[in-house]
Amino acid sequence: MPRYWRKVPKSMAVSNPSIDEIFKAAKKLGLNPVKEEKAHPARWWRKEGCILIEKKGKKAEIIKKIAEIIKERRSEKGA
Repeated sequence: MPRYWRKVPKSMAVSNPSIDEIFKAAKKLGLNPVKEEKAHPARWWRKEGCILIEKKGKKAEIIKKIAEIIKERRSEKGA
């Protein structure tokens, strides 16, 4: 049974991507990312941040491309 709430398939997913990894991947895609100091309301004490990007395509496609780049970079570091 497919999991409809998943944004990225497990085969493309990485565990705990950092905000810096996401920022660099978005920059590589030419999405002009901007970091903001934000916290999730449930974890208000942890300033994990968020990234704003230019919307150049569908959200799901952008997320998958970012995941691919992060996975490639991690595999390069591990090799």
